[in-house]
Amino acid sequence: MLLKEKYKTKSGFVYELMREKIVSGEWPQGMNIIVASVARDLGVSAIPVREAMKLLGAEGLVVLEPHKGARVTEFDPEKIMEVMSVRGVLEGYAAAAALPFLDAETFADLHRRVEEMDDFVRAGQCDRFIAANKEFHRAIYSKGPFPLLNEMIFKLWDGGGFSHIVFAFRPERMEVAGRDHRAILESLEKNDGESAERLIREHKLGLARVLCAMGKKGSSDR
Repeated sequence: MLLKEKYKTKSGFVYELMREKIVSGEWPQGMNIIVASVARDLGVSAIPVREAMKLLGAEGLVVLEPHKGARVTEFDPEKIMEVMSVRGVLEGYAAAAALPFLDAETFADLHRRVEEMDDFVRAGQCDRFIAANKEFHRAIYSKGPFPLLNEMIFKLWDGGGFSHIVFAFRPERMEVAGRDHRAILESLEKNDGESAERLIREHKLGLARVLCAMGKKGSSDR
C-alpha cells in the first residue's frame, strides 16, 4: 500500500512525513521550513503543508513565525529546566494539598486512568497517552482547594508542549511515565503527601533531563 493511501487527507499524509523528518533528525533543530519547498518536494499544494505545520506547532515540534513560515523547535536547556522545575514544585504542592480531598471514588478513577494509559503504551498511541497523562494529573489537582494554582499549572503545561515533544522523540518514555504514575498513586493511597510531592518533582525533572539531552544532541549535530 502506498503511504498516501493510508490517509484520508493530504494534510494527514504531509503531517506524517514532516513529523517523521523531525523526529528522525533528518530535519535538525532550528531548520527553517519553507512551505513552497516542502510542497514541491512532496508533490502537493501549499495548503496541506500549512495545515500540517499547524498540527506540528500544536505538538511543539515546530515554531510558527508569522510572515516567515516555521522552523524546527530548538530545545533551550535553561528554559526547559526553569519551566519544569517550577512545574514540579507547583504540581507536587497541588497533589499534597489535594490529598485530604481524595476519596475512594477518586482513587478508583485514577486506577482506571493508569490502566488506560498502559493500554495506550502497548498500542503505541502516543497522542492518546499524552491526553490521558494530562487528565490523570488534572484529576488529582482539581480535587484540591486552590483553583488559581491549577490555572497556573496548566498555563505552564500548555505553554511548553514538552510532553508532546518528549514522547514524540522518545516513545519509550511513555513506559517510564506510566511507572511514575503508579508510584505517585501508591503514595497518595498511603496518605503520604510528602512522598507524592517528591515523586512528582522527580517525574517532571526526569522529562526535563531528557529534553535537555536532546537539545545538546541537536546542537552537536549542526
